[in-house]
Amino acid sequence: MPSVPRGPAYAALVLTAALWGSSAVAARGLLDAIPPVALAYLRWTVVLLLLLPFAWPERAAIVATLRAHPRAYAALTLLGFAPQTCIVYFGLIGSSATLLGLLNSAIPVMIVALLAAWRGRRPRPLETTGLALSISGVAFILARGDLPALVTLRFSPSDLLLFAAMIVWALYTIKLTERPGNLSLPAFIFIGALLGELFALPLLIGEIAVRGLPSIGFTHILGVLYLGTFPTLLAMLLFTYGVVRVGPVQAGIFTHLVPVFTALLAVAILGERLQPFHAVGFVLIAGGAVLCCLRPDPVLSSRAAVRRS
Repeated sequence: MPSVPRGPAYAALVLTAALWGSSAVAARGLLDAIPPVALAYLRWTVVLLLLLPFAWPERAAIVATLRAHPRAYAALTLLGFAPQTCIVYFGLIGSSATLLGLLNSAIPVMIVALLAAWRGRRPRPLETTGLALSISGVAFILARGDLPALVTLRFSPSDLLLFAAMIVWALYTIKLTERPGNLSLPAFIFIGALLGELFALPLLIGEIAVRGLPSIGFTHILGVLYLGTFPTLLAMLLFTYGVVRVGPVQAGIFTHLVPVFTALLAVAILGERLQPFHAVGFVLIAGGAVLCCLRPDPVLSSRAAVRRS
């Protein structure tokens, strides 16, 4: 297997977590005015328009890849693009940001569990220790330093929907290392965005039939443009780049940084104060991520690692 530099991949995954940390706040505000399917659809439409100039030169390769691997790309689309975004937004309407952060931080554990059940991959001691350390840090932040408060959480249907969305994303992260073909990352994400729009179209039609067309103002347009450009397109490019180079387990651990960046953004943008429990949680999360990244992940295939990006 050729040696693949991991430093740039780790940097890409940290930036991905920062972008995702801003996404929940922006999306939650927009959902007050734009229904969930419409918001997901608009978000991915922005991605399509931005990627079109880059994907157009590869149109012949895109068509050939879809003809050769229709099931694989349909599965990737359902797991990681507009349909999965719809599930998140449906759940986010009736759930809390605190629980969303807690469930999001469970993705690395889900990845390890799914790999063990699906492929028989046993987690290494360092990975197990790192995951436990990071989860402790996330829980400490979400509980605001009062860990017994976590046992008082009650789960609503919206909460369970968010949990399902996290499982779907964990599956996507694993399948991402197996994406067939030799397309560039922009072309790959263009395919997912396009198919995702098609798969979500019946949901959009049903939502419009029930709720009518949303009333969108200039501020909403700016919010949708931000969601489509940064937490969606740029984050997907960076996340895919990271996963194919370090594997799903190490990439998944970086989702623990999402609540960290959410808290930091709240301090910088909303004027909230950084508390001692934030600092303790940050240290635990960072320590766990470092432990998980001390050894390469053999799940990564050399074909995926050297694929054109």
